[in-house]
Amino acid sequence: MEDVIVIGSGASGLFAAMAAREAGAEVTVLEKNTQFAKKLLSTGNGRCNFTNLRVEKDCYHSDDLDRALDIINRFDQSKVLDFMCSLGMGIEYKDGWCYPRSMSALCVNRALISHAKRLGVHLKGGKEVTDVIKKDDCFEVMVGGYAYRARKVILACGGYAAPKSGSTGEGFYILKRSGVRIKKPLPALVPLVLKYNPLKKAAGVRTLAKVSLIADSREVSSDTGNLQITEYGISGIPVFQISSEAVRALDEGKDVRVKLNFFPDYPESAVETLIGDCITEAAENLSADDPAWYLLMGLFPDKLSEVLSEMILPEAESIGDVDIDTFSDYAYRTISELVFEVSGNRGFEYAQTTSGGVVFDELNDDLSLKKIPGLYVCGEEADVDGLCGGYNLQWAFSSGHLAGESAGKS
Repeated sequence: MEDVIVIGSGASGLFAAMAAREAGAEVTVLEKNTQFAKKLLSTGNGRCNFTNLRVEKDCYHSDDLDRALDIINRFDQSKVLDFMCSLGMGIEYKDGWCYPRSMSALCVNRALISHAKRLGVHLKGGKEVTDVIKKDDCFEVMVGGYAYRARKVILACGGYAAPKSGSTGEGFYILKRSGVRIKKPLPALVPLVLKYNPLKKAAGVRTLAKVSLIADSREVSSDTGNLQITEYGISGIPVFQISSEAVRALDEGKDVRVKLNFFPDYPESAVETLIGDCITEAAENLSADDPAWYLLMGLFPDKLSEVLSEMILPEAESIGDVDIDTFSDYAYRTISELVFEVSGNRGFEYAQTTSGGVVFDELNDDLSLKKIPGLYVCGEEADVDGLCGGYNLQWAFSSGHLAGESAGKS
């Protein structure tokens, strides 16, 4: 019989295993993949942005943000940075986002696995858990027809996001069978699908924009950054930052829209003048035979200039066809506040994390379940999801450390 079995070897699972081992427990990690911490390799586009210098309430979504932040503060970003340095990591800071100096998620993956082995954690791959059964004072963790036995179990299976990495929601299935209340898991940090997308001709374009989320006519959140235009809708970090709330609002049947502002770096009062001056100068100095969208090419990438020109004055084919005052007026009104209806998202396959999970009312302060003493959850199993910027890994490390330390001591 093991003292602690951790199900899942992702970021939260490895931290849970290491913390439990340091607390004096014999620990085994059961991982269904043959490769450990597989999902970690794709974090930060392969660069592993593992925490952020700024960690506050508005960086997370949860029905109980106070408890989520309390858990994070017990093993906060400074402790994560100290830990990474102890593994030989140099730290690279980019606007508060923290990366390994190597900019390699693989080096973080290797270091965590190596440190876990050094501590004496038993890592077992190719072990897909099908059930966890409480029997008297211990648990039976079922893998095929075989039962591993342990006094404590930590569920760190992840959510549904990025199923190719092995995240397919096993932990939720196990918990639902036990009657544990789970807030509906939904994709987060995910591209959004637009119901009507006239920008699709500019698919592939990346441009600076402010993306605002509007649910039932109320602006809920916004973010500014590199917007990526796609055939199905919009993507990029500013879209990911609002996507958790957008997907949840759609699931609740709300009218969900996004507003795009392509001039977030200019004062609102200056935008009309800027657009008018650029169009007027272009009209005076470019050939009247050239396409009408040339009037915008000093403001936007070519494909986006073409699309916006068609939206502003679709009948104008060349610069000579354009009434400049009308074009300038329409351009300002069109470009400064483009609003589109959101019809969906790209699903868990393209999501980076999962929103929802076990609600905090079901959990004790040490992340053990009230209904099932000795069973703990961490990472994406709990109702916490964060913005891009290292916040989800910070939650994984903090919650994993708390669950592991608590299970290992008791």
